[in-house]
Amino acid sequence: MIRRVIEIDQDACIGCGLCVSACHEGAIALINGKAQLVRDDYCDGLGDCLPACPVDAISFVEREAAAYDEAAVQAHLERQG
Repeated sequence: MIRRVIEIDQDACIGCGLCVSACHEGAIALINGKAQLVRDDYCDGLGDCLPACPVDAISFVEREAAAYDEAAVQAHLERQG
């Protein structure tokens, strides 16, 4: 399905992690010092992470992506504590 998700510019990302904290679904993680969207189905497309990024490395794109899975997000968040 084509839907709106975030995209993180790896060249611009400074690895501060502010977007990770701003993402209430757990869709973003720091990997090798850079923020990455780790699960399309965790990204709700609302963009709470965008204003958290101090270098504007995050934007919306419309692309083929798994549907948002609220049940999977809830299970993930419960595992995280």
